[in-house]
Amino acid sequence: MQKYVLLFLVCCKLTLTQYEHINGKQDREYDSIYRPQMNFRETVPEYEDPDYGALEDQSPAASRNVQQTSDVYASFNSNLNVVTDWPDPHKRLGQLSAVSLDKDGNVVVFHRGDREWGAESFQPNNVYNQRALGPIQQNTVVVFNATTGKVVYEWGSNRFYLPHGLAVDPENNVWVTDVALHQVFKFAPGKGNHNPLLTLGESFVPSKDAHHFCKPTDIAIMTNGDFFVSDGYCNSRIVKFSKNGTKILEWGRSTFQGYPPSQVPSPYFFSIPHALVLAEDKQLLCVADRENGRILCFNCLDGIFVMQVHSKELGGRIFSVAYAPVQDGLLYLVNGPSLTSNKAHVSGYVVDMGTKKLVDQFTPNEKEFSNPHDLAVSSDGNQVYVVELNPYKVWKFVKGLNNTLKHKEDDKPIIVDKSATSAATALGIVIGATAVVGIVVLAAVLRMRRRAVEFNTTSALANYATKAGCISGYSSQHDRWEFPISPVEGFKLGQFLDRHQGFEKVSTEESDEEANSNSSSVELGAGQRTQFA
Repeated sequence: MQKYVLLFLVCCKLTLTQYEHINGKQDREYDSIYRPQMNFRETVPEYEDPDYGALEDQSPAASRNVQQTSDVYASFNSNLNVVTDWPDPHKRLGQLSAVSLDKDGNVVVFHRGDREWGAESFQPNNVYNQRALGPIQQNTVVVFNATTGKVVYEWGSNRFYLPHGLAVDPENNVWVTDVALHQVFKFAPGKGNHNPLLTLGESFVPSKDAHHFCKPTDIAIMTNGDFFVSDGYCNSRIVKFSKNGTKILEWGRSTFQGYPPSQVPSPYFFSIPHALVLAEDKQLLCVADRENGRILCFNCLDGIFVMQVHSKELGGRIFSVAYAPVQDGLLYLVNGPSLTSNKAHVSGYVVDMGTKKLVDQFTPNEKEFSNPHDLAVSSDGNQVYVVELNPYKVWKFVKGLNNTLKHKEDDKPIIVDKSATSAATALGIVIGATAVVGIVVLAAVLRMRRRAVEFNTTSALANYATKAGCISGYSSQHDRWEFPISPVEGFKLGQFLDRHQGFEKVSTEESDEEANSNSSSVELGAGQRTQFA
């Protein structure tokens, strides 16, 4: 019996050592590699921080660990009503990838004309495969009157190959991304197929450095002219530039962890950062981390993580996010068709950043969206616009006058803010892992005794612990979200201890084939998935 107790205590020590090793390794990774690099003032001497006056510093404390997010419970009548027969039904559009509002209140959309993003659009190395088709011949940027829905003007013919993101800055300049060209463009206000004021990236050349992108997804522009690019499908990073296009800093790397929330990865790990929005009154840049099903908000000055929105109520995929500086700040988001068992209504959602609760949900005519891709909201929160890839549709919602919002008394927050910590979760993992180790070791010893096999206690323990992952922490099994453990194979301790060991880079053959949401994930083999967006 003493021998069994000794084995149990030794494995407890090994488990605690492994936990300390994992935590230390992760902290070093996040601090030195994937978090923002803060030496940019040496390389960008002309850079000046925006003057926010007495605005409270939003940077969190040193700990960046993310706590498991609570579920959401709310009951309400939607406060946003769809406007029928808007926009002009006579205007023909293609796949709609982006929407924004200009200074005049017009609705600016980006669409793909007769072009579609399909499985054959890109080579495995992310080079555009249909260059011979030439640029899209139709006008891809269309400006609608917000009231009448009539076309004010349009432009962009014979210029773009595969439109994706669009944003209008405070000076009415139009910024766009093209995932086929792997480029970001800035255009002057007004109609006309004019030349860009600024071009970033090399046409048709995917890469990752200060001068190249790989399928960039979106742009967000600050009032001082600095801007952010979500270099989304391949590089999974956020890059900040000065107003003249000089790189200031970047952060992020790729992962695909999935749901449930207990498996949420670090805030500096993205699985397709798909859309960006600035909340400058809060000094925040918020990112729709699409395949991780969450919104991540960072300090817009230094890129440090501040908070996240993540809940099973929102589903496993979030495509876009918008912001209105009303009340304590409202985040608007749209999710997408689920690729997992975590089914959620494909809807628009509103989150109150003050109460940290879900306060509204909106859909067209009490039906779900099919494939929403982007949304925009007016600064007063009274108008919301959603564009879909298929059907080719622009939806307009207006705030109702008679609908009321009611919360249950047990409403729980869905925002994890800067004070979040995972210490309790980590302790629970250690305790649970220790118990499992003890059971495994005792079972193994009893089995060996029944077979009357003589063994040396110390060497056998080391050998078995190594195989189980107790010493090395390594497991050849991939993340259980993607590769379930079969009953025959059983439980492997390495999986339980080191969640990050199962991180897999998402295949970069993504496309926007939401015409059939059931076919939006193609298995390519172990550890590879094609993510359609």
